[in-house]
Amino acid sequence: MRATIGITSGDPAGIGLEVILKAVPKLAESARWVLFTTRQAFLRNQPSLAHRWVDSLSHATDESVLFVYPVAEGNDAIAWGQVSSIAGAEALECLRAAGNAALAGELDGIVTAPVNKFAIGGSFHGQTDFLAEQAHRQRFAMAFFAPTLKVVLATIHMSLRDALAKLSTPLYVELIRFVDSELRRFHFDRRRIAVAAVNPHAGEGGMFGDEDERIIKPAIVQCAAEGIDVSGPYSADSLYYWAHSGGCDVVIAPYHDQGLIPVKLIAHGESTNVTLGLPYVRTSPDHGTAFDIAGKGIADESGMVSAMKCAVDLIQRARTG
Repeated sequence: MRATIGITSGDPAGIGLEVILKAVPKLAESARWVLFTTRQAFLRNQPSLAHRWVDSLSHATDESVLFVYPVAEGNDAIAWGQVSSIAGAEALECLRAAGNAALAGELDGIVTAPVNKFAIGGSFHGQTDFLAEQAHRQRFAMAFFAPTLKVVLATIHMSLRDALAKLSTPLYVELIRFVDSELRRFHFDRRRIAVAAVNPHAGEGGMFGDEDERIIKPAIVQCAAEGIDVSGPYSADSLYYWAHSGGCDVVIAPYHDQGLIPVKLIAHGESTNVTLGLPYVRTSPDHGTAFDIAGKGIADESGMVSAMKCAVDLIQRARTG
């Protein structure tokens, strides 16, 4: 049976709906796709693909069309490429509605188009954090899945100073166990985890910092003794190419940019943001709202296609294990 997967339209001033409408025809047969959007935002994108409006997810049948679930009427005054609290509110409402539907068991997964954090405002730190809080999950992680490597972040959206201050041996022990558990959940046969060092050359014996020996290595030793296939810490300047070449299956990176830069260089347009730890599958393309090209019809949908394919694959893995 095909999975039912929700797609949130993201910030209506950005490229979210454009890339969704370009991507759906390429994957129409792979799942039942339900778009969470506002009526005005959808119509402004002048959709030409086959679609059907539904006021209940129970009306999303096996027909290979895009089912459009309007969470609100929307505002036709939203300008392309402009940060707007109105646009942010619409994006957040679509995200909230899809998350609630997934928690109610009406969706097998969610693919989220990009939002603008400033437009949403308040205490909103990102869609990953929002969905985890909505699901009451304390243990979750941001990961990036690409064709040749996977990367999991130990810390997410915070300053580098705060990220380094947060690192601890207990955090790494819990995270390594969690990553291994999530890979098992999705029935990946190979679960070789490599942990990236914080400092240049993994600290070079303490010459360039002692965090790798003092904080990270004890966690790796403990988890390896528990039977988890984990090793490191490895100097980050050589680790990611080694991982990309097949040396391991997943890298744990200590902070956002260390993990994201190699992923986007190696697999631009092919990597997918995956939230680990939710009770459903959640993926997202690895790009932003691209306000500079919004409304011009030139956005590349390859990231959305990858995110949708990844969602289908993870749901099938969870089902068939």
